[in-house]
Amino acid sequence: MRRFFTEPDNIKDGLIEIKEDAAHISRVLRMEKGDTIVVFDGSGAEYEAEIVEIDGGLIRAEIKAEQRTACEPKIRVTLFQGIPKAGKLETVVQKAVELGAAGIVPFRADRSVARIPDGPKGEQKIARLNKIAREAAKQCGRGVVPEVAAPVSTDGMIDMIKNLDMAVMLYEELGHAGEKNLKSVLSRPAVSIGVVIGPEGGFSAAEAERLTALPNVYTAGLGPRILRTETAGIAALAVIMYEKNEI
Repeated sequence: MRRFFTEPDNIKDGLIEIKEDAAHISRVLRMEKGDTIVVFDGSGAEYEAEIVEIDGGLIRAEIKAEQRTACEPKIRVTLFQGIPKAGKLETVVQKAVELGAAGIVPFRADRSVARIPDGPKGEQKIARLNKIAREAAKQCGRGVVPEVAAPVSTDGMIDMIKNLDMAVMLYEELGHAGEKNLKSVLSRPAVSIGVVIGPEGGFSAAEAERLTALPNVYTAGLGPRILRTETAGIAALAVIMYEKNEI
């Protein structure tokens, strides 16, 4: 069955209203009253519903069944991504959602060339990234839409990491030395895990020193090859999900 998203506020009294995908449902898919769809609201619930009304830019459907999605990982992995150049962040968001990330937090690294500006332009950028996350969640069958947070400073990221069970900093200066690998780091029990990826230029010495000083931050590499910033986080997520029996 076709799957669509709606905000939780659009579900009440046994009925679901769909606005964003209304034109796609009626004009592109040519669905009609009586057709059955699946709707999720980003909270982990999904509904089997029957279309009862098609009114221009609004679809109403009657709930026939409700269940919790079975697609969400038991672990919560937050990807902290140093802001990369051009449109790379859009790809990172899409693939991170598909692999099961619980959230994506862009951070302003010392060596980030690109910036997400403050004000309306930055808000529009984050809104677009959240739309990409929503579309990825819909496509891959997730019941929760991971949030793409507004960009944070290194200080803000460190404050967030302190509240996690552990975080893995993908850091070539130590990871490639063979002293620590991702598999061994992940042998530690943890439910909330952070993955910290630098931008194209990597981490500055000051950033590395501050992050590695945290007692719950571990450094690791991803093998002898240096991966691009848009590849490293996705590769790490895949490894984490495999090691934690989520793939």
